[in-house]
Amino acid sequence: MSITTEQFFDGREMFVVHAMFRREFGLMPELVRGVAAGDQQRMRVVAGHLVGVATVLHHHHRAEDEQAWPFLLERGSEDVARIVQLMEIQHANIDELAAEVDVALEAWRGGATTVSRDALADILERLVPVLDQHMRLEEERAVPLMEKYITAAEWSQMVRAGAAGFDADGLTLGFGMLMYEGDPEIVDLAVAALPPEARTAIRQRAARAFAAHSERVHGTATPPRSTEL
Repeated sequence: MSITTEQFFDGREMFVVHAMFRREFGLMPELVRGVAAGDQQRMRVVAGHLVGVATVLHHHHRAEDEQAWPFLLERGSEDVARIVQLMEIQHANIDELAAEVDVALEAWRGGATTVSRDALADILERLVPVLDQHMRLEEERAVPLMEKYITAAEWSQMVRAGAAGFDADGLTLGFGMLMYEGDPEIVDLAVAALPPEARTAIRQRAARAFAAHSERVHGTATPPRSTEL
């Protein structure tokens, strides 16, 4: 099926999301290793950050699995099916590693020991390249298809559905994470997909929320960008 009367999804939105994941997950192993054994307060800060970023990734992949890929399968050629299958396999592999992260994180929270800390960092170091490889392949092969077969309105609906899973503070921080490296034009597209009552608050508070959060987590309001890792 071809769609000719609608504006299509802008793939640059995916690149902005991926830059955020590359930065935050790329910094995560050393962030965990930097917590001193027995430092419960610092452990809770880093653990909370990890849970938050992992939750955003989970919602992002679920939106693709439940909405984006079905659109491509419905509208694309047989070649599309092979790409979607590959994306689904990679998501499953990431889910397996994420489940290992969850188990290791709970162990670390239980005592903040050196052993549990390093076990968690080791799994994160395995996750990072798998996630990066998936995002690169998605950018190369799936995003061009999404730009061809998914409309901007449909993508906006996916963004709204994902945003519904977060409270106001979580949503504000999430957009702050995107804005840190995001092209302002593309960030505007993402904000425009939100319910009207949320847009003004996001624009006013997101950057400040990320700066404060980053100071607490990374020790600086300007952590390394994804291109610097």
